[in-house]
Amino acid sequence: MNIGQKILTTTAIFALALPFSLADAQAQSLIETDGMLIAQKLGTIQKKIDLSQVPNTVLSAANAVSGADPTYANIEIGPDGSLVYELGGQNQQGFDFEVDIQSNGQIVEIDEQVEASAVPAEVMKILNYWLPDAQIVSTWRSTRYTSFDYYYEIVIGEDFWVEIPADGTTLKINPLP
Repeated sequence: MNIGQKILTTTAIFALALPFSLADAQAQSLIETDGMLIAQKLGTIQKKIDLSQVPNTVLSAANAVSGADPTYANIEIGPDGSLVYELGGQNQQGFDFEVDIQSNGQIVEIDEQVEASAVPAEVMKILNYWLPDAQIVSTWRSTRYTSFDYYYEIVIGEDFWVEIPADGTTLKINPLP
């Protein structure tokens, strides 16, 4: 590829990404420290959109899985180039929810706010081990439909949130946007 093609390609990528805002963009790296593998990944590109721009298949899927009508929508382009709609709002119990759905209506993930008492003991054990003085702001249950795994996302203070699988085997720290 010559320099002109590189400039043109870079300009095209920039022009396509311009309407989107970066959310949690990080360099891809793997580091091994004392037998622990630490990974960072390139985040998603996300843009807020009007609900009228969301396909009916996606809206129907969000309503079916959450039991409520979404009140906001985002569109995300993942690090792998996949297109996902993120819809959110409040369910009938007054808890917040977010649903990630592909354009064909396939559910990718649903995050539902839950009471702290609904978090499994294994999750709280690892949280208390690594962050004994954590000030919990909110707790969420995340269901990953592609693998049918359950994770708990716990917002700590104003700076970060942690992600812990239901079996309590790992803890991943994520910065708040």
